[in-house]
Amino acid sequence: MTDWKSSLRADPTPWLLETACAPIRRRVLTDILDRGRDDPDVQKARHEAASYPPALRLQRLQRKDGTWGGAVHSGDARKVQPSLEHGLCSLFEYGWGRESKPVRQGAAVLRSFLGSKRDLKLYEFARVVKADDRRERYYRWFLRILSLGLLIRGGYEDDRHRMSVMELLDLCAGFVDDPVSRNPVEEIGASHPLIRAAAWRRDYPFLPDLYLTRVFAYSPWLLDGELAKMKLKKIYDYVMSDTYQRLAPDLGLVRTAKGAIVKGGGLRIRPVDFYQKHGGLDELLHHLELLARLGLINRYPMLMAHLEWIHAQQSREGRWNLPGKLLNESSRWTDMMRIEKDWRSPARKEADLTFRMLLILKYQWERQVRMLDRRDDGYTI
Repeated sequence: MTDWKSSLRADPTPWLLETACAPIRRRVLTDILDRGRDDPDVQKARHEAASYPPALRLQRLQRKDGTWGGAVHSGDARKVQPSLEHGLCSLFEYGWGRESKPVRQGAAVLRSFLGSKRDLKLYEFARVVKADDRRERYYRWFLRILSLGLLIRGGYEDDRHRMSVMELLDLCAGFVDDPVSRNPVEEIGASHPLIRAAAWRRDYPFLPDLYLTRVFAYSPWLLDGELAKMKLKKIYDYVMSDTYQRLAPDLGLVRTAKGAIVKGGGLRIRPVDFYQKHGGLDELLHHLELLARLGLINRYPMLMAHLEWIHAQQSREGRWNLPGKLLNESSRWTDMMRIEKDWRSPARKEADLTFRMLLILKYQWERQVRMLDRRDDGYTI
């Protein structure tokens, strides 16, 4: 019987365990090889990852209020900006979890957005929502969704969080089922179209975006329910549709009393030729990992074409080392892929990229069995 490694030209995990940095070694053991916390090698790598210099440097930059830079949202993905979102995502990539102090401090801030406090601190959005109730309701929803995705990824999951995930799944699926989703915006002469009033539900336009996808991708228990799987398939059929892809990545403006604001966060999937000519493969790899965690890559020929192209870049030794021109060196996605200290060493860059590819291939192979109700999949990639 085949498994996800059967299509590899060679198995690079022994090389990663021998040469990669401590965070990658820990995640290879836990995320790739599925070893438990009690495994001696996992405990050793965990101890070493706890003193990893880039993670310690990031910890020192955290402010007393639990954020980085006094902001919650990481902003434009094309560049790296200090924020709670980016700081926690980076720590999660380094293998740090809820047992670490900076993650606990950040989680305390995130949990505040899950309630309904009237005097909620909105950090960088406090000024823009002043005297505009609609903006405040919009950003409350946005920060709630952002926070839920980060908390679940950090291991903060309980029945209340699961109920919130199901609520968001219902709201997002409800938008996709509504006829307005086939024409969700109107032209107003601006550089971005405006989201129609009919597309709003409970003070927020629940168009599927990066932040909703993060919530779903880090909730693998959704794949245990037939109804949840049906809703996820409908949602991402819509994401892959021409209607959605024409809107992404900005997803239209949001109108308020003080003018329009950009929603953003759309999942833009371009043909392979585009990335070969223009770069930006770092964004694609991030999105593919989320969709692989949902087990949905096999459902879409375009995504399978991306995966086949990525698979073809593997060397005889089973490693990946993509040209720098394919990546955006200054983007948030590339920064989060850099678990190694830097990429001036070709071996370090190779370790980061190889680990990322293995994550995508493993989750794609394992989760599609659950999502698409397959047993022994004949498609070995």
